[in-house]
Amino acid sequence: MRKNNTIILAGMLLALAAGCYAQDGLFISEIADPADDYSGRFIELFNSGTEPIDFSVNTFYLSRQSNGGDSWGDVQLTGVVAAGETYVIGGSAFASLYGFLPDLETGILIGNGDDAYFLFYGGDHTGGTLYDIYGEINLDGTGTLWEYTDSRAVRVEGVTTANTTWLAAEWEIAAANISGCDPGVHHGAGGGDIPEPGVYSLGVTNDTADVGQIVEVTVEVGPLTVSDNIISYQFDINFDSTALAYSNYSITGTLAEGGTAEVNSSEADRLTFSYMNSQPLTGSGDILVIQFNTLNVIDTTQILLSDAWLNNTPVEDLLPGQVIIKEDIPPSSYIVYSDTANRYADTLVITATFNEPLDAAFPVLLDLSGAVSLAGLEMMRVNDTVYRYDYGIPIAEGMVTVSLHSGRDLYGNEIEMEPVYGKTFNIMPFRPGDVDDDGRILAYDAALTLQHSVGLDPLPVADPLPWEPWRDSTANVDGLSEITAYDAALILQYSAGIITSFETGVKKSAYAADVSIEMIGDELVFFSKGELIGLNVAVDEHKEMLGEPRILEEDFMKAVNTGDSFYRIGLCSSYSLPEGTAFMKIPIEGSGSISFRIRVNNEKRTVNMELSTEVTTISTDHIRVYPIPAKDYLFLVADAQSNMDINRIQIVDQIGRLLHETRMDGLFKIIDTSSFGGAGNCYLKAFDDRGNLLIARTIIIW
Repeated sequence: MRKNNTIILAGMLLALAAGCYAQDGLFISEIADPADDYSGRFIELFNSGTEPIDFSVNTFYLSRQSNGGDSWGDVQLTGVVAAGETYVIGGSAFASLYGFLPDLETGILIGNGDDAYFLFYGGDHTGGTLYDIYGEINLDGTGTLWEYTDSRAVRVEGVTTANTTWLAAEWEIAAANISGCDPGVHHGAGGGDIPEPGVYSLGVTNDTADVGQIVEVTVEVGPLTVSDNIISYQFDINFDSTALAYSNYSITGTLAEGGTAEVNSSEADRLTFSYMNSQPLTGSGDILVIQFNTLNVIDTTQILLSDAWLNNTPVEDLLPGQVIIKEDIPPSSYIVYSDTANRYADTLVITATFNEPLDAAFPVLLDLSGAVSLAGLEMMRVNDTVYRYDYGIPIAEGMVTVSLHSGRDLYGNEIEMEPVYGKTFNIMPFRPGDVDDDGRILAYDAALTLQHSVGLDPLPVADPLPWEPWRDSTANVDGLSEITAYDAALILQYSAGIITSFETGVKKSAYAADVSIEMIGDELVFFSKGELIGLNVAVDEHKEMLGEPRILEEDFMKAVNTGDSFYRIGLCSSYSLPEGTAFMKIPIEGSGSISFRIRVNNEKRTVNMELSTEVTTISTDHIRVYPIPAKDYLFLVADAQSNMDINRIQIVDQIGRLLHETRMDGLFKIIDTSSFGGAGNCYLKAFDDRGNLLIARTIIIW
């Protein structure tokens, strides 16, 4: 703090009288990150008001947010800043670089050009009110207008109040080294680098020590010259006797070496030091070293200077020191798991709770060994003592051992690798096909899978829908996206010994199959093709046009779900049916367009059809359409006794595109299908001369 000849005590009394309004002129005036020496970083505040600001009356904190993240540093301001004066906050090397003591020494000034700084009033960043800002909250400053890497940022002349929004127009940012920085001077205000004669400053340094260890602080003096003729000093040191116990003092190696010092330590929380020398003290730096024993308490405690004199001149500029007492015991943890029965495809939530807060700057990393081996999994920080990791269980079997590392407590102690309890979890074996988890693969497992494929709830008590992920994976033996009748068929084959394993991903080529659907009279008839062992049929709209399905083949295992919300059919068998077997009929109970979602084995199909309840019944005795399937030609023969007046014929594909249209002349018609490009399942429609539909049936064109 730069002083004029005003007695600070008077300013303090004025601050008390002014109350909470005295702080209105305080703002951040400069931030420095010198390019040539990072230890020269500092923050400068300026009081543009007409009253001094006493930080024992007005509570202010300087706070730093690292990279816009969860890591913060806070320090409470102490002392008094006079009207029209600066208040400088620096690190431990500040005095050696700039030639005078900062008003406040702290270790939070580690902003490397992309960290934002804030003034909070009434508390720190967790409970105070934002008062002034450099940068933006929750934002990494890299590449922004306010980045100050290797630079100094100075509030432009004319700005006299704080602002909770950073504005580029309020700041000048330029590259700077130590020599280009002038802490303590804001546009000419704040004084020079050397105090005026008769105005001196004393300060206590900060230190950190473990519980039960010795802590050493020094008393420093601002620049003294020969002409000052300082040959004595006297002051009181006040401290918290519940945290510190006085041990010893020394002047060896200080500016005061060669003189005589005495101490009165009769009071538990106060020391009175007196010193004299025949030669004047000159320069700036340490004049006394004091040792304390830290007691068995974790604390941050202040060491205060009072009643200070250099010769017979009272010293008003007194800066307190701060001692952080920490412990050197590594943080311990215990782990709990979201489940004890862990199988493939499950998600296991691993939660680690520590016995003390951890530093957010050091992530907690998770290692797994044993049945699985993984290292360096970063856990999510829930709060300062709780971390979690969501682990997807792989295909494995056996015990997994958990260890933790990298995390540190607020005192720099790295966490214990081995948790107090919860050291292991077990992964149960993964048995594809064993849907009911009884250790055996039976036809019952196939039946459960088939029911699931049509939306039924096979295990409403043990595992109501939706199934747990591990059971889904157990039933989905072909490894595709959903559980189907084909999965049920494979499980059924396995239970009968027809196959000996589920080779995920190769079933598509192993079982080539298809179905054809023909509208015969008032029924839809399903015919098999190839090695059909699993079939799912689903209708999402116009379900009311369909009746209950009738399964014609006794060898099929079936599951039917045809309620108000669903129309689902699932069929599976250990063996495929003979080619062209009619295996299922569905009554037609309405007219219109309908779309079937079909999965034949593991291949998806969509079949669109036009249904009609007014179609004349086709009799194979009177009307023939052949060959089915047709390759080059399709023949249509109507018996004279059929009494049908067929006028026009259409062939459309499954999505309704017209492939061919012709007139029916007489009782016999040949249709050239060679240009249809293997359209697959198609529909042949016959109309009379009034446009009434007479015939609608499915045909196959290769």
